[in-house]
Amino acid sequence: LIPFASSLKFLCYSPLAWSSHTNFLGKLADLLVDAGHEVVVLSPTFEPSVREGSAQARVIQIPRTEAYFEPETNIRENISDWVVDHTWQAIGSCTTRAPLWVAQCRDEKFDAAFAECIDWCGAALFFLVDIDKFAITESFAQKDGQYPISHLEPAISYVPTIMGGQFGEDMTFAKRAFNLFNYFVYKRFVYHAVEGYQEMLERLQPGFPDIVDLMALNSLYFMNYEPLLDFPRPSAARVIDIGGVAVSSGHKKLNETWSSILSLRLRTVLMSFGTVAEAHTMPETFKESIREAVRAFPDVTFIWKYERPAHNISRGIPNLIETTLVPQNDMLHDSRLSLFITHCGQGSTTEANYAGVPLVVVPVLLDQVRNAYAMKRAGVGVTLEKSRLAYPEPLTEAIREVLENPKYKETAVVTAQMLRDKPFTGRELFVRNMEFLAVHGPLRMLDHHGQKLNFIQYYLIDVIGAILLAIVVAVGMVLGTIRKIIKITR
Repeated sequence: LIPFASSLKFLCYSPLAWSSHTNFLGKLADLLVDAGHEVVVLSPTFEPSVREGSAQARVIQIPRTEAYFEPETNIRENISDWVVDHTWQAIGSCTTRAPLWVAQCRDEKFDAAFAECIDWCGAALFFLVDIDKFAITESFAQKDGQYPISHLEPAISYVPTIMGGQFGEDMTFAKRAFNLFNYFVYKRFVYHAVEGYQEMLERLQPGFPDIVDLMALNSLYFMNYEPLLDFPRPSAARVIDIGGVAVSSGHKKLNETWSSILSLRLRTVLMSFGTVAEAHTMPETFKESIREAVRAFPDVTFIWKYERPAHNISRGIPNLIETTLVPQNDMLHDSRLSLFITHCGQGSTTEANYAGVPLVVVPVLLDQVRNAYAMKRAGVGVTLEKSRLAYPEPLTEAIREVLENPKYKETAVVTAQMLRDKPFTGRELFVRNMEFLAVHGPLRMLDHHGQKLNFIQYYLIDVIGAILLAIVVAVGMVLGTIRKIIKITR
C-alpha cells in the first residue's frame, strides 16, 4: 500500500459482546495500525469473558452499566442457541451516559471512525464527539432491512435473506414468499431494537437526532462478503466488499503437542461450534449423536472444541480429543486435517475457505444457515440442519460423504487458490478506503436520491399506473370507435 503523507487517527467502536464481532473489528483496527496509523478502540463491556480483538491499538474500556444486569437487556439471558428456533434477542445496551469518555473522545480529535451495525450506539457516539467522517462495517455477509444505511437494494426474489437462508437462489413461489416474510421479520427485529436505543438516547438528551438518520450519514459501508463464494447480489456506490479481511495473513506451524495429535491417524477432523451457542449447552441427545458418529470412524481422529472439561465428553472414545482452546487457523492450514465440522459462522467459514478444507456445516442461528447454503452452492461441503443431530445417522452419513468423496476437497483447494489470487485483497480495500475517507470525507457524493423516495416513487408504481391507465383509456377509445363504426355500417 502507498502510505499517506502523515499518520491518521481513527476511532473504532467495538463493544465486548461476542468474540467473533470483537475479533473482526480488532483485526480491522490492527490493519490500520500496520499501515502506520493510530487507532483507539472504545470498548463498552457487555460480556466480561470476551477478550479484546485488537493486539496493537490503544484500548479504552468502559465498565458494564446497570443495564447489563437487567433481564431485558442482559445478553446472555436473551440469546437463543441450540433449542430455540427464533432469535429476536436484544443486541445490548448503550453506554453513552458516561460524559468523561465522551469528552475524552472529543479531545482526541479523530480523523475518521468506524463501527459495526450490531450496536447502533456507534452512530450516537460519533455524533456526540463530532465525528462526521465514519464508516459502518459488517462481520456478516448479508444484513437485511438496512437499505437506508447501506443503500443495498433487497433482491428478495433471488438472494436468500439472513433469516430465510434455508434454500438457494433458485426459489419456488413458496420459497420467495417465505424469503419475503423473513426479510420483514428480521427488519422488524432490527428496528424494534432501534426503538429502544432511541428511547434511551432521548432520556440522555431530549431531542436527540433520529438514530437511523445518524447511521445513514456513514460514508462507506464495508461488508464481510466474498463474491466468489456467496450468492451474487446488487451493490451500491458506498458498499465495499472485504470478504476475508479478518483472516490471519499467516499461520504458524502447530506445536509438538498438536502435531502429535494430528499424526495419531491418517485422517483428522476438527469440530467447533463457535462462541455464541457453545457446544456444552447443546441438548444431551445432540451430544450423544456426535459421540456415536465419532465411534463410527475409529480410524479417524476427532478434535472437539468443548468448553466444559468436567463433562468428560470424550470418555470411552479413544479417537475423540476434547479441548477448550484450539489454534483453529493454524490447524486448518495443516495438510493432515481432512475435514472441518463447523457452525458456519462467517469467521470460521472464511478461514476454512482460505485454507482449502472441506466442510460439514451445522448452522445454529441467524446468518449461519444462509452461510451454510452458500457453502453448499460453492461445492465445498455438505449441510446438516441442527435438528438432525437428534440422531447419529445423519451426521455419520455427512462425515462419510465428505471424507470419501474427493470432489469436496478438490473444490475446496481450487476455491482457496482463487481467493489467494484475487487482484485486490480485503485488507487493501479497507485500509485504502479508510485513508481516503479520513482525508476527503465525508463522502456525501455517494448518497443516492433513491433513499428519499417513497415506496410508490421508488418502484415507479405511479408511472406504471399512469401508463396502464393510458393504455386502458386508449383501448377504451379504440373499442368505442369500433362500436360506432359498426353501428354506422349497419
